[in-house]
Amino acid sequence: MGPMDYRPTRQLISAIALGLLLGTCWPRLARGQDEHVYGFREIGGNEVAWSCEGTGGPTIVLIAGMGLTAHESFGRIYHNYRGTQRICMYDRAGIGKSTFAHPANRRLAQLTDELRELSVGEGWGRLILVAHSFGGFVARAYAARYPDDVAGILFLDSMQEDWLPRLESEMSASDWAIMEKTVSWNLRSFHEDYYEAQEAVRTLALRKELPVTVISRGLPHTTVRVAGMSYDGVDIFNAEHDALQSRLLVLSSATEHRIARYSSHIVNDTDPWLVIEEIGKLVDRTTVRNESH
Repeated sequence: MGPMDYRPTRQLISAIALGLLLGTCWPRLARGQDEHVYGFREIGGNEVAWSCEGTGGPTIVLIAGMGLTAHESFGRIYHNYRGTQRICMYDRAGIGKSTFAHPANRRLAQLTDELRELSVGEGWGRLILVAHSFGGFVARAYAARYPDDVAGILFLDSMQEDWLPRLESEMSASDWAIMEKTVSWNLRSFHEDYYEAQEAVRTLALRKELPVTVISRGLPHTTVRVAGMSYDGVDIFNAEHDALQSRLLVLSSATEHRIARYSSHIVNDTDPWLVIEEIGKLVDRTTVRNESH
């Protein structure tokens, strides 16, 4: 692969608002890695964009963070995956190439329904869900509702439901105000209700022995500082996220943990190779488990 040429950054306000909660990173994906074909499926009056490569099963489905296109969360991972499985990514309604005919705030169950209709409609079969950031909530809801159709989950620096409550409890009033504005901005812009989703997953459970891999960032995510958050606030922002990754490890009795040592929140931008390697290992684990049953 030749040298990468990076796109210009987003407008500063978008970088701040997305970066605080979702992890928008300053370098953009290489232009040459945008080259793939999208299909579209009508779901609930919206045209949902998706792209797949390969044909083998189980199907690897990449679930983006809130407000991020699938390509922003997974572009390098998608284009460099060389396994025999089909690998697919999609944009949720109103994001990227997907339309949103009548924008309205959506609950976690609606985001799960959207993925279900897409997966069944396109014949993806059993899935390995690879979920970035807020996408972890979507993956957990899907796996809880359709346990027989999910072979494994890889959480890629995913959110945990106690993160925002802990920030509210520990941050100064001024730092927490920045977080509240960020969450509100995301709801107005992308119509995905973070607060509802974090509460909804509390009542859900994964299959006890579901193969799960958790990849956590190794470097702090500091875009929040651009919004004027104090150093103490930035420390709390990262420390609580890091501490709560351990709670993802108890969602199943078959979990493994990896640290992306040189990556912040958008691991795709800096270490897609670790994610690709761990997807391969998770595929192997699901295969061994299926053969033993």
